[in-house]
Amino acid sequence: MSAADVKKVPSLSLVRPAAPDAERDDARLAQRLRDGDPSAPAALFDRFGALVNRVLYRVLGGGPDHDDREQETFLEVLRSIASLRDDGAMRAWVTTIAARVARAELRRRRVRRFLRLADDEMPDALCDDDHAARDALRATWRILDTLSTDERLAFTLRFIHGEELTVVADACGCSLATVKRWLARAEARFVAQAQQHPELARRLAQGGRWSPL
Repeated sequence: MSAADVKKVPSLSLVRPAAPDAERDDARLAQRLRDGDPSAPAALFDRFGALVNRVLYRVLGGGPDHDDREQETFLEVLRSIASLRDDGAMRAWVTTIAARVARAELRRRRVRRFLRLADDEMPDALCDDDHAARDALRATWRILDTLSTDERLAFTLRFIHGEELTVVADACGCSLATVKRWLARAEARFVAQAQQHPELARRLAQGGRWSPL
């Protein structure tokens, strides 16, 4: 996947329950993977490549390691397919794996920064010729960098990626009550800091809750 593909991430849209046909397709794909169908891994990427790309981008931002994290996610899906209990819920399961890969990467980044092994990475803006959008996006990542790993993951999955609370809690490996506490803290911190950036505050106010991201 090229850097250009990573930058062109679609705008946020609310996540809706999977349609019955989609669930049946997911179930058939899961069974093909368990049966060792040689064409199933390619079908897996075709079906969930865009989803994994969005999760990783929205949690981590663009960067030189994006393709590695994407590959890591799909390898983990292939290794863990036998543990999938509800084949019709494959989309949520893949989202959870991508989120856990992203969380591990966030923790590695914090260690690298502490040891001064890498500079802070700023992702590319979604639109190269829109300087205001680029500034707002960079401000967003700077704010996200101030959150704890768990708060950032929960906030991104819920408010930017638009996942249901149950999916967020599963991805974070915690209870609904805990993830709600993380979200409340993260939202309060994000809003307070966003108000200090005029362009980001303006876009949030115009677009409704988090939709400008």
